Amino acid sequence: MRIGELAKRLGLNPKTLRYWEEVGLLPSVPRNISGYRDYSEEHLQICEFILKAKRLGFTLEEVKEILSLKFSGERPCGCVREKIKKKLEDIENLIDELERKKELLENMLEEERAEPALFCPIIESIR
Repeated sequence: MRIGELAKRLGLNPKTLRYWEEVGLLPSVPRNISGYRDYSEEHLQICEFILKAKRLGFTLEEVKEILSLKFSGERPCGCVREKIKKKLEDIENLIDELERKKELLENMLEEERAEPALFCPIIESIR
């Protein structure tokens, strides 16, 4: 299938597919006699995997690492598990940080600030 058809099936811009090939996420795509890229069902499956991994928060570099393991004949599941553990840890840290910010903002709204300030005493009172 041509790049436009593959892009349409995936809901992507063809430039995205060209980029993925350029950075090594997709194996090189053979060209037909007219010079057009000729994508296979395997390319479609790889692209679907990339999109699923991105929805889970994996970076393209992480996806590339996972695919490299798979293409080299290894099972990437151990690598994926470690990356998921790290992502969960990052999410927990982000949740903690957001809860602290929420509490700070709620406290700022509750406090009356009458002191003079250059711009706004609410924000300038943060230490």
